[in-house]
Amino acid sequence: MSRSTGGSSLKGKAIAYPTQPDLPELRPNDIVIAVMGITGTGKTTLISYFSEREMKIGHGLEACTATVEISRCNLPDGSKIFLVDTPGFDDTYKSDTEILREVAHWLTAAYTHDIKLTGIIYLHRIQDPRVTGTGLKNLIMFQKLCGEEGLGSVVLATTRWSAISLETAEDHESQLKAEFWKAMIDHGSRVFRQDRGRESALEIIQYLIRKKRPVTLDIQSDMVDKGLELNETAAGKEVVSEAEKQNKANEERIALIRKELQEALTRKDEESREELEELKAETEKEMRTYREELQKMKVGREELRRQMEEKYKKEKEQLLQQMQANEKLLEEEEHRRRTMEEKHKQDLELQKAKLQNKYYQLLLSDKCWVM
Repeated sequence: MSRSTGGSSLKGKAIAYPTQPDLPELRPNDIVIAVMGITGTGKTTLISYFSEREMKIGHGLEACTATVEISRCNLPDGSKIFLVDTPGFDDTYKSDTEILREVAHWLTAAYTHDIKLTGIIYLHRIQDPRVTGTGLKNLIMFQKLCGEEGLGSVVLATTRWSAISLETAEDHESQLKAEFWKAMIDHGSRVFRQDRGRESALEIIQYLIRKKRPVTLDIQSDMVDKGLELNETAAGKEVVSEAEKQNKANEERIALIRKELQEALTRKDEESREELEELKAETEKEMRTYREELQKMKVGREELRRQMEEKYKKEKEQLLQQMQANEKLLEEEEHRRRTMEEKHKQDLELQKAKLQNKYYQLLLSDKCWVM
């Protein structure tokens, strides 16, 4: 069923995204598979096996994927598909709010244009037998985004099998299936091993294509069909809950700092007072940041689209300015190089002229001596 914005039908129209000028256009019948997981699980590597363009692959713990990136891919049988690289909720520089806004914007835009995901590949490092910290947060957010109905189109794929022994890896796999992934498997998710590079990646993709089970995620139906704001979705509530916990912890911290400040003033301890004032200012700044993050979550689909497009426009303008500034620096450097080369050339010619003049003077001197 086609969804409308402002009363106009969008069915059958291609969708282009403003994040990158070279993004491919998607149409309703295209095979589109999202790849998700925390940083370092091999998302970009998997996509690079089939992508028409070169992918930037990270080798550390800093995220390479800062926004949703779509890659047009070619399979061995000649078929064309699209793989969507998504940032994880453990980004080096972006908050969970920013990541969720990015992902929600792309998912709702696709759904509005009748583009459904063929499936989702969720990657997990096999050397991590337990899902804790950012890994657990990422898994929870993933489940909230999908909803129970969407889990039937999910592949849970373990990566980096060569990093540990086969026996240990199989033990870890069993633990993941029995504990952390059990509920998802019960709702139809399938476990694969991404352990043979391009070959196993192709098997995963072909499984999702054969399954022919296009998925509508909870966040898509919530924001598009039900008209909910981002903070009212299951994923949004999770982000809001974490932000509120941090705010509460900071409020308690501020109360303690104020008490210690009063004691420092009573003792006339100037050094402690200055340190506490600095700590208080940092905590208050963090609280303001969290309040701003909460405010950003109070946004519907259309307003989110408007804000994100405005954001991309500013980023594009800033990038253009940086490119122009770099071009100017290159031109200036080239001018300096040419000027130096010309001066060096002139110096060499002057030195040559001086040597020639000295040589001729010596010749004349020799002639005078003979006479």
